Amino acid sequence: MPKQVEDFERKKGLAVFLSLIFIGMFTIGVYDTWRLLTLLRDIDLTPFYFILSLDGVLLLILSPCILMLMYIVLRRHFGNLPERHFEFWAIMTLVLLPCAVVVRIGLGFWVTNYVAAKGFTPCSELTSTSRSTAKVWVRYPEYCHPESYRVKNEVRDWFDEQQAAGAKPSNDEVIAQIELLIAEHKQRYQ
Repeated sequence: MPKQVEDFERKKGLAVFLSLIFIGMFTIGVYDTWRLLTLLRDIDLTPFYFILSLDGVLLLILSPCILMLMYIVLRRHFGNLPERHFEFWAIMTLVLLPCAVVVRIGLGFWVTNYVAAKGFTPCSELTSTSRSTAKVWVRYPEYCHPESYRVKNEVRDWFDEQQAAGAKPSNDEVIAQIELLIAEHKQRYQ
């Protein structure tokens, strides 16, 4: 295969790869934003807990910036990058980045206040330790047992099972289940 054809095929593969990455990121952003809006609309129907993430909104706002980076990489590999195109994308990025930060911070405050007004409490014991992880919110503060961090996955799985089955155990039953999971964990690992 001639060198030019091989080089073009490599560049075409890069274009397809970058396009798939962008489509994947954009799809995740749309899906996460849709889940957030659905959750906020139906929040009164949530009996135990939910996991709240605002990262999808951020991905949607920043998608033109990501597209710009892909465009620059592709133009660099396929030929020269016209100056006016670069200036346009650079200005768009300089506008979108501060907008994304402001929208994310503002949305974070608004959603936190809205969810708290609907009777939910953030539970750091059930939230994963990663900084970028979505927050877990529980219906009642008692569901956030001080030692539930030891069995956070088991507690969330049990909450999911109860919600899927349409069960509505009392607060005492939920607290008893959490304490049972903690006791089983202590017995297993001590």
